[in-house]
Amino acid sequence: MALVALQVVLVAGAVQGLCLATLLFTRRQNKLANSILGVLILLLSFQSVLVAYDTRDFFMTFPHLSKVSWLLPSLFGPLIYLFTAKLTSVKPAWNKKDFLHLVPFILCLLYLLPYFLQPAAAKIAYLDNFDKASEDDFGVLNQLLNFLHLGYTCAALVLIRKHEQNILQSFSELRKVRLHWLKQFVQLIFCVILIGVFVFYARKWNVPWVTEVYHFHYLGVILCIYWIGYKALSQPAIFNNTVSFPQTREEPGAEITGLDETVEEAQTGEDTVAVKYQKSGLKDDAAEEYLDQLLVFMQEQKPYLQNELSIQELAEVVGIPKHHLSRVVNERLGKNFYDFINAYRVEEAKRLLLNPAFSHYTTLAIALEAGFSSKATFNAVFKKQTGLTPTAYVSKAKIPV
Repeated sequence: MALVALQVVLVAGAVQGLCLATLLFTRRQNKLANSILGVLILLLSFQSVLVAYDTRDFFMTFPHLSKVSWLLPSLFGPLIYLFTAKLTSVKPAWNKKDFLHLVPFILCLLYLLPYFLQPAAAKIAYLDNFDKASEDDFGVLNQLLNFLHLGYTCAALVLIRKHEQNILQSFSELRKVRLHWLKQFVQLIFCVILIGVFVFYARKWNVPWVTEVYHFHYLGVILCIYWIGYKALSQPAIFNNTVSFPQTREEPGAEITGLDETVEEAQTGEDTVAVKYQKSGLKDDAAEEYLDQLLVFMQEQKPYLQNELSIQELAEVVGIPKHHLSRVVNERLGKNFYDFINAYRVEEAKRLLLNPAFSHYTTLAIALEAGFSSKATFNAVFKKQTGLTPTAYVSKAKIPV
């Protein structure tokens, strides 16, 4: 009964995956990343069917499907990584280096090809020796694939971490460029893989109770499919929008910076970021001039009141090359662009909160007036920089000293 229930759930998940993949393939925007995710979900769906019917009788009936479940996983990790890479890329396009991620699949295919080319009778004879076939299931190839999955998902998480650092250097408002759902998705997959590795070795080493529940860990994969399907339907914009990083115009003798610049986060506790710039060509006296020019512009023109201000936009209106502006903010002020702009917004909000002319304004109205685009962001940034909520700040300011 439990096996039948498991088969129903896994097949239902495969159907859900088929529908979701079709949905992703029809998306016009962010087509490359969505197509990669669609292929991944199709493969996971087919694998779930093979897992659902992973019995001796099934493969004796369909011998040519045996060991296909060894080959498909060699694509899972690379596809997760490529999907993450394209979604967090400045210019998401397929390039020659991406083909290197197909090497594990090609090696697995070459390894398994002699078996795949055998006639059905030879495969049935092999599968008839159940003990030998079961032992091979836990052989070197599948052990290596387990660590391939872990390595690629860890690499995807590193990409997401770099993305989180990079958007702090380019944007003053992160709501539209954060990829929390992607981080959650990869973390969920990583947890499923960890459980799968544990169950794999427990079965390999004949832990008694694992034999009875061996395939149930694949329910985590179905959970991933349903979860990403829910996100696709309830929040379709996250699958339609590629993160638009400001582009930098190249200038003679200057290194182009952006996502390719070397960013080393040093003291996150103090909200400072040390950025290593190489070959920037910016001398100290020029940096001081740019700093003075920037601070005067910020004071007089108040560009921070534009709630989606990016570093590219600020660089254009202030007249400082973007890569030099980034360096000045990071090195001279010890801040990333996000904290730099929002510090001005917090000061503006403080002024408005204590101004009787704005006493009838709601917290959201104050936030919008100060350049924030949402109440949640305003409250979080305000408390981070002042240690108080806006309401507590007003209350404290009214207490006579």
